[in-house]
Amino acid sequence: MYGNERLPGFEGSETYRYEGSIWRGVPESTWFKIVKISGDVKQGAIVKEDGATGIYSAIAADEIISTAANLPGVRLGIVADKKPEETALIGIQGQVDRNKLFIGETAFSELTDAQKINLNTQLEAWGFQLVNVEQR
Repeated sequence: MYGNERLPGFEGSETYRYEGSIWRGVPESTWFKIVKISGDVKQGAIVKEDGATGIYSAIAADEIISTAANLPGVRLGIVADKKPEETALIGIQGQVDRNKLFIGETAFSELTDAQKINLNTQLEAWGFQLVNVEQR
């Protein structure tokens, strides 16, 4: 039946995350995994996977794609939480607050317009959508 406000038996959850979270959307829409991490990373850091070892490390600004022909590029994730024993919980898909992302020590907002557009395209290829998160 079309025109119903929701499907029968379907329960929607809160679409906003609490203050401080970089993620937006229902919790089920964000996929996470625990990985080995190399180097010093913080929450919101964009990391890349080394295909040979499976270890993730922070990307550098020169690793942002420059043309769509380079898509999808290396596997990317976004650090959700770092543990002291060189492992991290990373998001591998979902909606994320663009203003809380880091490329090394550089905030997303400090990138050039071209870098922002190209990084956004690169992240979309890996299942991320950059949005502005509304905080409560």
